[in-house]
Amino acid sequence: MNIYNNKKTFFYKLKSSCKKEWSEYTNHKFLSDLVTNKLPDKNFKDYLVQDYVFLQQFLKILALSIYKSNSFEEINRSVNFIKGIDHEIKLHISYCKTWGIPLKSLNNVVVEKANSAYTDHVLRIGKNGDNLDIFSCLCACIIGYGEIGFKLSKIKNWKKSKYSSWIEMYSSKGYQKIAKENINYLDELLKKNKKKNLSKLKKNFKKSTILEKNFWECFT
Repeated sequence: MNIYNNKKTFFYKLKSSCKKEWSEYTNHKFLSDLVTNKLPDKNFKDYLVQDYVFLQQFLKILALSIYKSNSFEEINRSVNFIKGIDHEIKLHISYCKTWGIPLKSLNNVVVEKANSAYTDHVLRIGKNGDNLDIFSCLCACIIGYGEIGFKLSKIKNWKKSKYSSWIEMYSSKGYQKIAKENINYLDELLKKNKKKNLSKLKKNFKKSTILEKNFWECFT
């Protein structure tokens, strides 16, 4: 059993509450085209540019999670997460260069509405909630990408794809560890919030999943 199908976790309960939407997101045409080399270079480059903007918004969400923290452990976790995303942005800039996308063009991006819709959703939920609310929304991205990477790496001949470096990044031991840590963190946050409205958390997660799927739609 892989970490994404452990029925005891809160993450599993969240994705099981919207199976159709989760499948549409994690099995999207963008991903199948990516692994089979059918995705045009332009589409992938457009995705990389939008992802650069997304990572910056991600930092704002994590900054909010620091403000919403109730312990040093929570603060420290989000601070370290910010350091990790800062490092990822630098790697992303280098990766974009290998695809012929200079930093100058990254700083003059017209943000897709489908891109900002997701981060705006998480920020809105976070401002009115707590870290369980924030990470219940964010896990569609953080853990979702881990599950996507894991699944794509099980497809025969995935390494022959010109986008194999992207698949390798999210299927790597390093990223799978991040996904597992976030699955565990969700469980920890839930234990501290036993009176939390689970139906509301599932509703917010479902919307996050739909918005993530809508993001893929920009590139197919």
